[in-house]
Amino acid sequence: MAGVNRLFQYFKPTRYELELTPDKQHLSFKGSVIIQGFLASGSSTLQLHSKGLEITKVTINGLESTFLLKPEVDELVINLAGDVNGRLAAKITFSGNITKQMSGLYPCYGRDGEVILGTQFESHHAREVFPCIDEPEAKAVFALTLMTPKDEVVLANTLPKTTSQDELVTTTVFEDTPPMSTYLLAFVVGKLESQESTTKDGILVRAWATPDQAKFTAFALDVAVKSLEFYHDYFEVAYPLAKCDVVALPDFAAGAMENWGLLTFRETCMLVEPTNTSLDNKQYVAMVVAHEVAHQWFGNLVTMRWWNDLWLNEGFASWIEYMAVDKLFPDWHMWTQFIASEQLAALRLDGLKNTHAIEVDVPHPDEIHTIFDSISYAKGACMIHMLNSYLGKNNFRLGLAHYLKKYAYKNTVTADLWEALAEVSHLPVAEFMGAWTSQIGFPYLTLDKNGSEIKITQNRFLSNGDHMQNPPIWPVPLLAADIKDKILNSRKMTVQTDNNGLHLNLNQAGFYITKYWPDAYKNITERLNKDSLSEVERIGLIADSLALTKAGHLPANYLLDILSALPQETSSPVWDGIATVLGDMRHILGNDVKHALKPFTKNLVSQQLARLGWHKKAAESHFDTLLRPLILGLSSGADNQEVVAEAKRIFDDATSLSGIDSDLRNMVLASVSHRGGKAEYQKMFGMLKTATSPEDMVVLAHGMTNFRQPTEYMAALKLIKSEHVKLQNISYWIVYALGNPKSRDATWDWIKENWGWLKSNVGSDMIFTRLPMYVAKAFCQDDFLPKYKEFFESVHEPAIDRSIKQGIESIKLQVAWKKRDEQVVLDWLKNNAANL
Repeated sequence: MAGVNRLFQYFKPTRYELELTPDKQHLSFKGSVIIQGFLASGSSTLQLHSKGLEITKVTINGLESTFLLKPEVDELVINLAGDVNGRLAAKITFSGNITKQMSGLYPCYGRDGEVILGTQFESHHAREVFPCIDEPEAKAVFALTLMTPKDEVVLANTLPKTTSQDELVTTTVFEDTPPMSTYLLAFVVGKLESQESTTKDGILVRAWATPDQAKFTAFALDVAVKSLEFYHDYFEVAYPLAKCDVVALPDFAAGAMENWGLLTFRETCMLVEPTNTSLDNKQYVAMVVAHEVAHQWFGNLVTMRWWNDLWLNEGFASWIEYMAVDKLFPDWHMWTQFIASEQLAALRLDGLKNTHAIEVDVPHPDEIHTIFDSISYAKGACMIHMLNSYLGKNNFRLGLAHYLKKYAYKNTVTADLWEALAEVSHLPVAEFMGAWTSQIGFPYLTLDKNGSEIKITQNRFLSNGDHMQNPPIWPVPLLAADIKDKILNSRKMTVQTDNNGLHLNLNQAGFYITKYWPDAYKNITERLNKDSLSEVERIGLIADSLALTKAGHLPANYLLDILSALPQETSSPVWDGIATVLGDMRHILGNDVKHALKPFTKNLVSQQLARLGWHKKAAESHFDTLLRPLILGLSSGADNQEVVAEAKRIFDDATSLSGIDSDLRNMVLASVSHRGGKAEYQKMFGMLKTATSPEDMVVLAHGMTNFRQPTEYMAALKLIKSEHVKLQNISYWIVYALGNPKSRDATWDWIKENWGWLKSNVGSDMIFTRLPMYVAKAFCQDDFLPKYKEFFESVHEPAIDRSIKQGIESIKLQVAWKKRDEQVVLDWLKNNAANL
């Protein structure tokens, strides 16, 4: 898509006085806005963003003006009567629609059918509600007035300044906001209830939800309060508003949104029922709340200039959320989980040719959803993690404080952050980080040992195993105990060491993959058996070995040797890595491998199954509670009949989903549905119809799409368009159904048949841009690729272009790995599966 005309260069708004009257009954709104600002000299028109709005009247400095709507570029062009130099005030009256898609101003539906209105303006949906300069750089003060039904809660970025009522309508005039971008403006209207608290600095913090769910907001409220206090201390910058509301909305496209002072969330990302929420989801709630609160400084106070620096917002928040949650819950070992979650997800996506740099060109905001991905978030977080290690924790913290103070209420580019950190640390930050954020991909290091000499070579890692002719060079921190303070700034270097157990990338702080010499892998396996590698080293070793194996750089038997040394492993994040290897082999290498892996898996998990059992133990560790359902799930998948029978007994005895331990529900339903039929499906359907927990709705999506018989999985697919599945949850149903080998083809047919429905209902959501990649990951057959290309060529548009290219690449990778290693893995399993 061609680049857009940046309207901020012609007109710089300073203040919006916005009045809106939403009409829930007719799903419409009307309003007016007075926009004050400065017009570039010589301009004969005022250009504003406007999408889907009906404009009824425009005046400039009090004089009525003619105008033209240009829907193809989302613009309202106002003709200026006479010369208008410098400052002007435009008053515009307009009306528009409350949209079904969860962007702009949209309806949320409570369980009693009550309508709650919410907004989602990121990335460029403010223009759907009022004319504006809808670009991040166009910061302005917003004075909002809402006319809403009497006796409903009305929330916005700031506290109300005045409130008045007549018999039917409440008029709420809100305090002015600080200067901020349009995408951060927000309001919520409806019947909500809250719990509240205050920070030690006197900031009012309220947690809101529908009346039936409000009692489950206490945990999120506590995390929000403590996160605000933590960031104030860490950044040495006070939170600049008088209040901070966090709101759980019944319908929400993404996970959450950092609107300044009015943070909005999907219910699964905020609600915690003390006896009915899994520990995994409770941890997720803490992470999401800490992430959005971090944005109040990094993203809201200081904002990227344009979407190509999205990573400045998201990468940083995705890193510091771990620091905040680690501070609040030290027993959760969040930095270990950081490696297992953020780093591995980023490396996986960044190994594709069709990845993108962290600093990525976004010529049109319609393309922004394509970079709300593991590169901007997870790789961005890994860059911050590496930089924190490079600068040292104190230098890094002081540099961030300097950056936030220097650019408060302003916009920045990546170079501004590097400069601020360098001014404090006196280190060459831009020189070190520039290549990491501007270049596509990441390096892998190959180590060759000859006596005491080790030659280290860097190349760009590509998941298909290709070698580039002239690959880029990164400054790679080697991070090894025997070769301190070494950075590989060239293609090759040689180091001297007598250590046969040399291990690079200590604490996994560097963003790269390491391939050792053959004898080193024997040493590594011995060290695993002796438990002498750290937890994060074990996580990194498994991930690196899987990536190298799939790319054809490492024999598959090396990877299986590593797994076979880990039956004594007790760490949940390490087991997540083991499960990923087993899952990829089962899915990609074919049915023969899938069946041959069962006895190997059963033996591999046996020690942990015996140790953990089915029931929580007094004072057990956080990781043990997280690990139990994974071990039981692997055991069930390996046809451990005792586990299968117990899962069935638990399901049969439960009269509702609440009768199953919240940490085990997903595992139990998956085990039962995999082997069940009509009776089990109908029982789950009954649970779905009565479910009130948003987490349970997702668990049931997994269970109900996991049946093997056509009658049941076709019934599950039909539910996607029914009143039983919220639009925000359809991605779960589609992804889970694609992941079921029995329903995969039927799900592909369903997607093709319902593409128009998907586009009209979720076309502005991230799920839509990711659909091609979801489909591709499900298929590992040569003959599927032409079908994939044919369909997506017929529906191609810029929003899904990158996902289609990544999908084509992923199918090819999976086919190649199967051809190369299926027999290798079968032979190894035949000879070694019983030797654990």
